[in-house]
Amino acid sequence: MSDVTDVTIRPATATDITALLALYAEFHSFHVAGVPERLREPEARDDADMRAALDGLLRAEDAALIGAADGDRVIGLAEIYLKRDEENPWRVGYTYGHLQSLMVTTLWRRTGIGARLVDAAETWARERGATEMRLETWEFPDGPLAFYTAHGYRTLRRTLARRL
Repeated sequence: MSDVTDVTIRPATATDITALLALYAEFHSFHVAGVPERLREPEARDDADMRAALDGLLRAEDAALIGAADGDRVIGLAEIYLKRDEENPWRVGYTYGHLQSLMVTTLWRRTGIGARLVDAAETWARERGATEMRLETWEFPDGPLAFYTAHGYRTLRRTLARRL
């Protein structure tokens, strides 16, 4: 592991896809452990579909994959979309960034890489006319909610569930 100051934040490229697939798998496993009643590990990973989806995101005008790299090794990722809530008589219109996924490989967590990726995602969205960043997160012990609230995010809307 290099020094955190050597990590670069940059747009992901097609050559990063294999590393990104590993990050998404680790990200999913982290959430499965946190909410096993909602998520599960697939019996077999289909990297072909995910590889195609990532390739599409790399070419999309309204999306971005921003990577954190230690040399040639991708150690973190922010997946962002530009979205719009259209104005109508009942609602104010907004252009916003949607942070779909934020992940940092286990070894590099709590080093500031996540914060740097969030900053880069917010900059990307702001440069495209967004006035806010939105995201959804699972709530579980040791989950990411504390990270987001520490970075100024607040609950805008909450989904509640009750077992029947």
